[in-house]
Amino acid sequence: MKKWLLMLVVSFVAFQAAAAAHNDDPQGTSLTFYSWYLAALDKEESPIDEHDPLLNEYVTERLLQKINLLIKSPDGMDDDYFLQDQDYSDGWVNNVSASRFTLNGDRATGEVILGRDPADQQHLLVSLVHEREGWKIDEVEAESTPSAAPQ
Repeated sequence: MKKWLLMLVVSFVAFQAAAAAHNDDPQGTSLTFYSWYLAALDKEESPIDEHDPLLNEYVTERLLQKINLLIKSPDGMDDDYFLQDQDYSDGWVNNVSASRFTLNGDRATGEVILGRDPADQQHLLVSLVHEREGWKIDEVEAESTPSAAPQ
């Protein structure tokens, strides 16, 4: 019983430390969020539909309310808001990268790239705001794939 309780306390402390660490910078928050989100989808979970409490760690309340309004609207929501696509590619899971984020006061914007294969990537423009708890995702837009450099 004592070992179980000790393991529970250690796990809780480790989770809190990880949560605090992922909120230290916008790039880290984005990478951690998308790695977690895609892993959840890959396990056939739906963090939004299941109201996963971890969403509150990564996403602003304003954005969660916007998504709920979109879902409940007469037209519904065709695309997954965070992926800006109807589905995810298996190649995106465990393949999340991000550019350096541009800071402007309590806002930050940067590119998140899902996938390694250029033919199977999703480029997202992710905006975060700094709240008391740290950086949180506040907006996501699909970004057109960068064109190839002239040769």
